[in-house]
Amino acid sequence: MQFFLITILLGLILTSLVSGNNLSVSVGTIVGARIIKRWTGVLIGVTGYIFGLVLEGESLKFAATALLPHSYFYISIALLISIMAFILATLLRAPLSLIMVLVGSVIGISIHAGKIPDQGLLLLIITMWIVSPLLSIVISYFSNVILVRKTPKDIWKTATAMKGLLVGASFFTSFTLGANTLGFILNLLGGGSTILLVMIIGIIIGSIFLSRGAIRRVGEEMYSMRYSSATISLLSSAILVEIATVLGVPLSNSQTLSASVVGSGLSYKFKAINMKPFLLIVATWIISTLLGFFLGYIF
Repeated sequence: MQFFLITILLGLILTSLVSGNNLSVSVGTIVGARIIKRWTGVLIGVTGYIFGLVLEGESLKFAATALLPHSYFYISIALLISIMAFILATLLRAPLSLIMVLVGSVIGISIHAGKIPDQGLLLLIITMWIVSPLLSIVISYFSNVILVRKTPKDIWKTATAMKGLLVGASFFTSFTLGANTLGFILNLLGGGSTILLVMIIGIIIGSIFLSRGAIRRVGEEMYSMRYSSATISLLSSAILVEIATVLGVPLSNSQTLSASVVGSGLSYKFKAINMKPFLLIVATWIISTLLGFFLGYIF
C-alpha cells in the first residue's frame, strides 16, 4: 500500500511535468502568433491530452507490461529517475525527452531484475525512434516544396483557413501526446479509473502552472515559420506519433516535431537554418535513453 501511494504521487508529478513541458510544443505556435490567447491554448492542450489519454491510452498497454514487471517498487524507481532527470535538465537548460528517459530506465530496471524485455518490441521501438524523425524530415520538406509552388488566389482567405488548420493541428498534436506518452505512463501505473483521474488532475495542474517554460529551440531559435510550414510540421509529427500509438510504440512528440521543423527549414531556399539546436536535441535523445537505462540498472 505504501509503494502504491508513492507511485501514485510520482505519477501525478511526472504527468504534470510532461503536460506542462509539452504544451508549448502543441500550442506554442498558435499562442506565439497571437492566433489565440494563452488560456485558450491551455484549454485546447488540456482537452487534447485528456481525449487522447481516454480514447487511445490503452494502445500502449502491451509496451508498458512487456518492458517492466508490474511492481510498484520498480515503477516508482522508473518514475523517480524520470523526474530527477527532468529537474537536472531544467537546471542545466538542456532539452530532454521524458518518454525516452522513462523507457530507458524501465528497460534498465527490467534487466537488473533478471527479466529481459520482449526483444521484438525493443527492435520495433528502436526502429521507430530512428525512422520516424527521418520520415518527418522528408514529409515536411516535400510538403513545403509542393505548397510553395502553389500561389493562392485569395491570400486572405488562404491565411484564415491556414490559421484554422493550424489550431486543428495543435489539438491533434496534444491528442497524440495524450494517447502515446501519457498513455504509456497510464499503463505503466497499472491503469484503472483511479489512476486515470489522478493523471487528469496532473494534466490540468501541469498545463496551467508549468507551461510557461516554453521549448523555444524547436521553433524560434531555428527560424521563424510561416503558418503553412508550422501546420505541416505539427501534422506530420502528430501523424507519425499516431501511427506509433496504433503500433503500441512509445514515441516522443518532440523527436518527430524537431525533425519536421528541420524538414520545413530545408525547403526554404533563401533562408539559412541554425542546425546546432537540432543537433543538440539529437544528442540529448541518445543521452536521455542511455542515462535512463544506466540509472535504472544501477538503482
